[in-house]
Amino acid sequence: MKNYILASAFFLAACEQTKPKADDEQINLQTNAPANVSEQSKPTQKLSRLDSIEKANGASVMASGDHITRASVFLKGGDSTIHLTSNIRQDHRIFGYAQPDMRSERLLLLSVFTDDVENNPFGCKFGSYYDTSGMDKLTLKYLSTNNNFVKAAITDQNNQTSMIYFEKKWIELL
Repeated sequence: MKNYILASAFFLAACEQTKPKADDEQINLQTNAPANVSEQSKPTQKLSRLDSIEKANGASVMASGDHITRASVFLKGGDSTIHLTSNIRQDHRIFGYAQPDMRSERLLLLSVFTDDVENNPFGCKFGSYYDTSGMDKLTLKYLSTNNNFVKAAITDQNNQTSMIYFEKKWIELL
């Protein structure tokens, strides 16, 4: 019991000590730069929010395994339009890229997650949607499959067409 009291007293004394300021904190004080997180710029806060969304929603999709919703293309007797109907019980998070490379610019997002879709947080050029029925002014047409990507044409309301690439695992050819 005596050792417990001594350890508690030592711990309390240590907690009351103030830690010395780091060199970068002193520099921030001298240059009037924000010294704490609450005063950081909005781009940093937005980036950390996007990172948080990316981590949580990406993990949920990975945990779903093969129990996910895929977009479908009806090649036989169809017009090669890419369709995706959202299913709240199955995850999907499909980015459309500018190049057949997941590190290229993200042009479109189809996702079951509200924080992925509302206000287009990732700034996708063609927007973010729950499914293709919400894309009133856009159409997606399957063109070809190249390695791990599906090449498609995305056409806007002004009949302007751009190329877009989706990971092959998200597109089901029927």
